[in-house]
Amino acid sequence: MKRGMIKWGIALLVAGLFFTTACIKDSDYSLGKFWLSYGVIKGQSGNLNVRLDDGTILYPILSNQPFLTSYTTDRLLVNYTILGNKIENGDTNYIVKINAIDRLLKKSVTKLTKQNADSLGRDPVDAKNFWFGNGFLNVNFAFKQEFKIHLINLAKDTIQPTTGEISLLLLHNAWGDNQMNERSGFVSFDLNSLLNGKDSVKIIVKSKDYLGASHEFKGTYKKEQ
Repeated sequence: MKRGMIKWGIALLVAGLFFTTACIKDSDYSLGKFWLSYGVIKGQSGNLNVRLDDGTILYPILSNQPFLTSYTTDRLLVNYTILGNKIENGDTNYIVKINAIDRLLKKSVTKLTKQNADSLGRDPVDAKNFWFGNGFLNVNFAFKQEFKIHLINLAKDTIQPTTGEISLLLLHNAWGDNQMNERSGFVSFDLNSLLNGKDSVKIIVKSKDYLGASHEFKGTYKKEQ
């Protein structure tokens, strides 16, 4: 399956999840409990950790280290159990046992042209949530599907505002699939190509839902520290 394609499966079933560690209490440190969070792998081989979208660091136990090495370039949904905590510079991070990891869809921004407009598509999509985390613009969305594989992209619009913001289009290609069943999706877009040497850039993401209504998300994307 191509990386840009969407298929109903684990990556979509988890798309509605956006768990943070803000509400974790000492009573949640139990081998019988688990948490689900979005993150990426950081660190060096043998000393890898997971940085969540809210900045929290998960320190996996030693036996997890070989398991993590195959996920160092991926966008992840991590299933973990908390064993303890570490206070670092006033922030609470966690010592954990990693139970499972799922790779999630990760893409770059593409440029909308006459040549690729048809393949990028103009089918409706319901954009549910947008947030910045770990250097990505993350999107939870819903689409209607019968059985075909769909395509989701973020494209730089051919017409840009004069206010200094960058206009982007959330584009969906259903490839003529029937609008039968509602599915959920998740995708992370790497926006580093938009910075052009700057520390931050303002963006507008436009989308159109199944009722024909237009939507906009506005935010400031900052260079990952």
